[in-house]
Amino acid sequence: MNQNKIEFDKSGQIDSKFPRIKFSLGENLVDCTLSGCWSVGSNSIDAIRTEWNHFRQSHPTVERYEFRLDGEIIWDSTLVAFLHNCRKDLLDSKKYFVGENLPTGINKLLELSKPSLEEKTQNEFSLSLELIDETLNKFRLTVISVLSFWGEWIIALFKIPSFKSKLRFEDFAKSCRSCGASALPIVTLISFLTGLTMGFVGSVQLEKFNAKIYIADLVCLAMVREMGALMVAIIMAGRTGASFAAELGSMKINEEIDSMKTFGISPMEFLILPRTLSLLLMIPLLTIYADVVGILGGLVVGTMVMDFSVLHYFEQTQIALQSMWEVYSGLIKSVFFGLIIGLVGCYKGMNSGNDSSSLGRAVTSSVVISVTLVVITDALFEITFSYLDLR
Repeated sequence: MNQNKIEFDKSGQIDSKFPRIKFSLGENLVDCTLSGCWSVGSNSIDAIRTEWNHFRQSHPTVERYEFRLDGEIIWDSTLVAFLHNCRKDLLDSKKYFVGENLPTGINKLLELSKPSLEEKTQNEFSLSLELIDETLNKFRLTVISVLSFWGEWIIALFKIPSFKSKLRFEDFAKSCRSCGASALPIVTLISFLTGLTMGFVGSVQLEKFNAKIYIADLVCLAMVREMGALMVAIIMAGRTGASFAAELGSMKINEEIDSMKTFGISPMEFLILPRTLSLLLMIPLLTIYADVVGILGGLVVGTMVMDFSVLHYFEQTQIALQSMWEVYSGLIKSVFFGLIIGLVGCYKGMNSGNDSSSLGRAVTSSVVISVTLVVITDALFEITFSYLDLR
């Protein structure tokens, strides 16, 4: 409560118990002086509002209303709410609310409610145009930010051969261990179950045509060309890409990245480059490992359900892989998958907000965008291979 000079009567009670408003009519101008007790529980607030509405309606030609406070006044949020309603009434009537003579504290409180007030007075057409302009501007800034990030990464990459990069081998090795060896258990489980599932589904269909022997071809080609690289990419997007976004986002919240820039250390070379290069190297290796484990999953189905011998199954797998292009195509895609996951995770972490909620959104967004781009890239590769007759 802002409390200025208060007069008391002989009994010690506040003399001004009621809020009052005084209108001084000038030429195309009204001076509104507020006095009395404007606080929660004050009497006659409704009467003051009625008096205000009556005066405003009885003087339709007045365009400016200047508000000021009397020296002897007690006020709290009740006065601010009254002034806010007065400003809204004047804005609806296309008249001017002047609060230059009000205390700074009241003007600040009124300023906080101004955006919502202006938004309500705008028509739907202007709001639609503003929304479109805001969306286009946000899209433009996002594109510029992504291209700038991509350009900085390429520049940092080309500094490595010239030995001018601040990339540390210890960070690279640690990131490789986190992206590679630490991911083996989940990659093993998912790849084995994927090969097992494809073996069961394929065996049911191939048995109808008495072509059970081709279950080895089905599992082998599906894993090396498509499922191995795709499943590893999805696993790493949810595991490693999210980890990159969380680590860098936490560093940004703690202002560690700003401190590095202050000391002249490039976050791109020191933080982002070792993470992206390690993922770029590890995902193809994990893809080869996933292909082998998936084939072993199909072997379990072939030997236990289809009654094949292990030697017979591997011979049929070898026949299916006479053209090593099937393996190479999956590895080529995995390289691009690793680049996408690493860059998206690091970009989202570096561009997260400064609070915990924005960090959570950045981590979620990195996983969703990475998986989406991986699937789109995989489809584009398949279309390209089919168009070039590389099948």
